[in-house]
Amino acid sequence: MAHSLFVNEYGTRPSGTLSVARWLNLAALLPWSLPLPQTAEGRQCEIEDLNSIYTEECSRLEMLAGEYGRAPEISIPPAVLEQYAKYRPTPLRRARGFEKALGYEGKIFFKREDGNPTGSHKPNTAVPQAWYAKEQGLEELITDTGAGQWGCALAWATRACKIRCTVFMTRGSYKNKPYRRYLMEMMGAHVFGSPSETTKSGRRLLAEDPSHEGSLGIGMGEAMEALRSRPNARLALGCMSYYAALHQTVIGLELAQQLVEDGVEPDVVIGCVGGGTNFTGFIAPFVAGPPYWNGQQPRLLAVESASIPVLTRGEYRYEHADAFALTRMVKMYTLGRAFLPERMHAGGLRYHGKSPLLSLLLHHKRVDAAAVTTDDAFNAGKLFYEAEGILAAPESCHAISQVITEVTDCEKRGEKKTILFCLSGTGYLDLAGYADHFKLV
Repeated sequence: MAHSLFVNEYGTRPSGTLSVARWLNLAALLPWSLPLPQTAEGRQCEIEDLNSIYTEECSRLEMLAGEYGRAPEISIPPAVLEQYAKYRPTPLRRARGFEKALGYEGKIFFKREDGNPTGSHKPNTAVPQAWYAKEQGLEELITDTGAGQWGCALAWATRACKIRCTVFMTRGSYKNKPYRRYLMEMMGAHVFGSPSETTKSGRRLLAEDPSHEGSLGIGMGEAMEALRSRPNARLALGCMSYYAALHQTVIGLELAQQLVEDGVEPDVVIGCVGGGTNFTGFIAPFVAGPPYWNGQQPRLLAVESASIPVLTRGEYRYEHADAFALTRMVKMYTLGRAFLPERMHAGGLRYHGKSPLLSLLLHHKRVDAAAVTTDDAFNAGKLFYEAEGILAAPESCHAISQVITEVTDCEKRGEKKTILFCLSGTGYLDLAGYADHFKLV
């Protein structure tokens, strides 16, 4: 009997063995040039401009130097593969319970990136960044984090490499999501609520507003300020960089193999976007086309928060990645570095821009964008939990909500499309957000 994806009514894929040993280098495969970082004066950066900020390998990657500018695939270092093998490959599942709950006669699939040691897709880039730093002889990585998924991933990865980790966590999440902070600290990370008292910029913002909730841009700015006094440290980014997007293509390459093996060709592919790297990695084979994907080309749909409408209302231009203009400028869809999003539980979506690669794909209409409200996201997450027994992160719930919208549209048109989405993170450390939304406390 031919192998089937579904071994029982709900169909969990067997784990198998890791079959992806390379990352997909989309910058070398696209018909358009990826805009490179610039200085505040508008000069294109050189690798030397970035080496004091990122690890040398990340700087080369960001500037598309050497093989990064021409090779379609990049080999994953053996030490990184060893860490990946602790949680990869990740399952592809059919959401039969969700289909039934929605009364949908088409098919819904989702790829689970929530089952690794830190609960999200973030280790896919945290592990190689920590390894690059260790190989370079650095002693510390400094970063920002929103809801805490990225901070947890980097803390875990740096612990494995025996280097220090400092995290500026958006103050709203620092207060309301303490369990992710505990997970970081358990791995030895130093975690500060941002804005913090540890930087000049943070102290200024707290003096203006002692209850400041912070933002990802502010956290990144504090990380940059801290970096200036630590010569053996570098900045690590979980999004807003090309290197993070490249590392996340391990998701899409695995996915393509799974879809081919089981004869599934999606009509619509959906993912939530904060900075955009989980979504970009997820859709990579569809963007690259043959030989990475030989099936029909699906609609690719990036879903953001309606409270931070970067893709649906932002401008495509060069802007600083942080709130204080300390980083280099990147070309992206943005609401401007001064934009301060409202308080929300989906902290990973509270960012004023989107990654340059995703922005380029949207600009050339290779992907579409949609915005989802917080209420619709949480309601979708609750329904998915009831139907599938999986509690998704509030960020991922935005993708689930868009799936419901697509199902409704299909039913109106009498269509039975195959819908695929990325479950990018677990919601079990976001229960306070669920409790607040549904007034359980």
